[in-house]
Amino acid sequence: MTSSDIAMIVCPTCAAPRHSPCRTLRDRPTTALHRGRTLRYLNTRFALELPEPHHRAMQRRSGPVLDGAALRAVRVPHPQPWQLPLPELSDLINVSFLALAAVVTAQACGLRRTGLDELLYGPDRIEQSIDALTYALYDRQIRREMLVLSGRRDAGAESLKAQQDAVWQRLREAERRLKAQRVEELTAAGVLPFPPATDDSRRVARAWLGRYLSTEKDALVLEIATAAGVPATAAAPIRSIQDKITRSIDNGWLIAPLNDAVRAVLALDEPAFTKRLLADAGGQDERDDVLCHPLVLNRWRDQLNDILRTVAPSADNPHTKSLTDLTRTPTSRTAAQLEQLHARRRLFAALLQRRAQAVRLITALNDGLSLAERADPSHALLKRAGDQAYDELVRRHPDLYQRIRSHLARFETGYGRLQIPGSRTQLREQIFKELDRTAMRAPAGVPARR
Repeated sequence: MTSSDIAMIVCPTCAAPRHSPCRTLRDRPTTALHRGRTLRYLNTRFALELPEPHHRAMQRRSGPVLDGAALRAVRVPHPQPWQLPLPELSDLINVSFLALAAVVTAQACGLRRTGLDELLYGPDRIEQSIDALTYALYDRQIRREMLVLSGRRDAGAESLKAQQDAVWQRLREAERRLKAQRVEELTAAGVLPFPPATDDSRRVARAWLGRYLSTEKDALVLEIATAAGVPATAAAPIRSIQDKITRSIDNGWLIAPLNDAVRAVLALDEPAFTKRLLADAGGQDERDDVLCHPLVLNRWRDQLNDILRTVAPSADNPHTKSLTDLTRTPTSRTAAQLEQLHARRRLFAALLQRRAQAVRLITALNDGLSLAERADPSHALLKRAGDQAYDELVRRHPDLYQRIRSHLARFETGYGRLQIPGSRTQLREQIFKELDRTAMRAPAGVPARR
């Protein structure tokens, strides 16, 4: 299914009319935010019942046979989905994540078919295919581990090892392809390459003065920007990623309504949110799409990190970066211990998979916001207002500026040129602490940080 296919349906998220693209950051449907349009299209075409996952009954009725080419409904799961005609295969892998995982695994293990690579790794589906490859990788690894740990090093274990290696290779290739697409898009928009960190001590001291007096700097930016014609809502300071996302929604850069379902998730306490997160990780076809809302994404990722740290010891995993291979240092276990370990490893792998998905969504969201900000007419005005605000702070607080310059002087290799060997962030915080101590010793002469 392509973007033009699902554009036949009015989008319930952004109200895009028929034959019009969703009003997303990139002008193409996004699974996480506009899944309702895909579901409505499939419901209409195949008479499926696809409500939201957390309300979904585990029953499906098969669709009718429709007239026209490639309009025959298929039952899921299909024993060999990669053999279906491409239009039917496209519809199936939109409905069934496990079918998508079977197809990407078959292709990784040598299946060749015209059009399959474009179907699986085109712009509309590459991230879902990476997610499916991640699931398939962990699935083969855990199945092989259980065979080896139970004393079976037979052809089945060797076959799983070969599949695992093939999927891992394909996953790395897909990740490189996604990165290349991302770099190409950001470069075309002028976001990349990022300018190198300046080695001019004057500019560094100026920037750090603005960081130290952030409240005053923000007020100056607001005053200068609004005087230049920037709306106050666009010029107001951003204190957190939540503020940035909310502003993007308000400005129309991001179509992600704050509906009742999202408000309910945001209001959950930590135990209730953890329970919902674990319920989502427990299934592959039944995803909780509310967790993909931009305002929930960072909490989802952070909570996944916390749970991974908790689960790792019982899953016999020394860290939370990836799933380690237990067959390298096999330990004798009873059947009951193996069964318990299998369940823990499955949970740990599912949490790793979900965290990778959350990180990809956060990256895509940040990229999209950068593109939207750069395209907005107020972007250049805000940058100019920021430069003027920094200059005004130097004029107002020459003593503070010179104190920062004096701290940086020992790192200068020539007049005004810096070479800081360690972390700039740590050095900046050390200088700020020294400025705070000076302010406490002489409250009338040096302004406190604000």
